[in-house]
Amino acid sequence: MNRLLSFLTVAFIGVLMVNCGNEETQNETDTLQEHTDVLYGNTSFSFPELSENTRSYTNQWGAFEDFESQAISINGSTVEELKNKTERLLVYTDSIAKKIPDTLAVQSIKSRVMIAKTRAHLLDQLVHRAHIDSVTLQTYIAEMNNATSNLIVQLNDKFKKDAIDQQRINTEKKEIETQKRLRDSIFQEELKDKTQQ
Repeated sequence: MNRLLSFLTVAFIGVLMVNCGNEETQNETDTLQEHTDVLYGNTSFSFPELSENTRSYTNQWGAFEDFESQAISINGSTVEELKNKTERLLVYTDSIAKKIPDTLAVQSIKSRVMIAKTRAHLLDQLVHRAHIDSVTLQTYIAEMNNATSNLIVQLNDKFKKDAIDQQRINTEKKEIETQKRLRDSIFQEELKDKTQQ
């Protein structure tokens, strides 16, 4: 009798474990199916535009255009699409981080590039997990959007500041030239007065 009871207990535990394993597999499949047709990100997110002057410099910055278009395209993607897009985004962020042109190699831009690179890595890690929390995924995409926007704003600001600095230098040069001409004319008048005496 004890053997029969032990056998039934072991059999019951075995059946229970198999059913729990099947249920877990079913939950994973349900979770994956939930994510396959859901679009993530904010397709109406408004990314800033690069100014014409800034665009002329970023066109020479290897993978920047690819980075920009890929960062924008992650919005409105399924998890499967995000897996591919984040892998490409990683390649582009690594590339722009390694090859920042001298003109753009200021600390504020380097920092924004590193933030974008970090955000891309975190997003890629998340979409490649077995279990993905949709709220966290939305948050990570929003953070990637903000990192991209902040980089674009910083690039535009750098060229605005450079233009203001150049204008100030030109104004100072003009002022110095005007003062020099005024001194020269005063000096010439003094010379005339001395020669006439």
